[in-house]
Amino acid sequence: MSLSRRQFLKSSAVTAAATPMLVAGGVDYCEAASGSPVDLSMGFPPGAVRLNYNENTLGPSPQAIEGAVAGARQGNRYALSPLLPPHIGEYHDIDADWVLMGTGSSELLRLTPVAFARHGGNVVSGLETWGGLLTVADNLGLDVRRIPLRKDEGYAFDIERMLDAVDSETRMFMVVTPNNPTGATLSGADIRTVADALPEDVLFVLDQAYIDYTDEGGSGLALLKEGYRNVLVTQTFSKAFALAGLRCGYGLAHPDVLAEIKKFGTGPASINIAGFGAVLGSLDDPAHAIRSREYVKKTRAYYEDQFADLGLDTVSGPPPFMLFEAGARSQAIYDALRERKIFITHGKTWNLPDYLRVSYGTPDENEAFFTALADII
Repeated sequence: MSLSRRQFLKSSAVTAAATPMLVAGGVDYCEAASGSPVDLSMGFPPGAVRLNYNENTLGPSPQAIEGAVAGARQGNRYALSPLLPPHIGEYHDIDADWVLMGTGSSELLRLTPVAFARHGGNVVSGLETWGGLLTVADNLGLDVRRIPLRKDEGYAFDIERMLDAVDSETRMFMVVTPNNPTGATLSGADIRTVADALPEDVLFVLDQAYIDYTDEGGSGLALLKEGYRNVLVTQTFSKAFALAGLRCGYGLAHPDVLAEIKKFGTGPASINIAGFGAVLGSLDDPAHAIRSREYVKKTRAYYEDQFADLGLDTVSGPPPFMLFEAGARSQAIYDALRERKIFITHGKTWNLPDYLRVSYGTPDENEAFFTALADII
């Protein structure tokens, strides 16, 4: 059974009515649903500036919104997520058997320790990095070896020390590239170095949620196309395609690796029907990820200039966020911003207590943040 993207969209009469509003000139994608009687504030106060979740301020593309609306109109139906891998495979030029859908890439990453290390062993990772997979590993009682990143190199991964931590009990080796929260990105050569250095029974996990924001950083996809059997690459539609709230991600790996993960989760209903439609719409507009990347590049330059004017040191990379060093005042600055309804994230989340992370917002939100920060410091 196959389903084309156009077949899905044409199956709902709502698309013809929705399209004019969504593609009208000058419409801010994020404002397309304004005026809804449904409370979607998520507990934030009125007027909140939400710069704490690395959300794509451009919002989904019009095609993605069109697909989501079409899906919602069929909300009485289950979405059959196994129908999506052929589309993802076409997008990445890889066989559909090497694709597994998940409720965001985080579902796949959290299942991976259960699938590959439930009987014990250790996991090697960086210290100052996203910890969803590592938290599950901790809860399983595994030995999680967190290697500090290189502060002298902008908190880049210390690949040499990480490889030195691998032994006969290592089950997984994880790298988030580009990294959250430091932005550090492994090159294709570095990724290959790790893959070739690891024993064949160690799964090399590459969380690449932010890969669409870089045209320079390496991807693990090349290794998969060469037939590497111990590499898992996870990607998501949450970031550059702006579908964070619709929870659609996927893993790319040898079918044997994906079969192990499927024993403990995912399945036909991992993707909801609105997300299913939004994915199909997003794949019809791959240029949206490029638009997102260009916006982030421009905004990053603005942030660098503003922080320099304030005399604050920063750490960043291609993704849509930046760390700034606040030292002993980090908690006080964080609290003062919250009092002004400006929400960012404290660096202690990633073992960086002297830093705060701010996600890029709209121009107005960015200006409000820097105006408040200048007043506070």
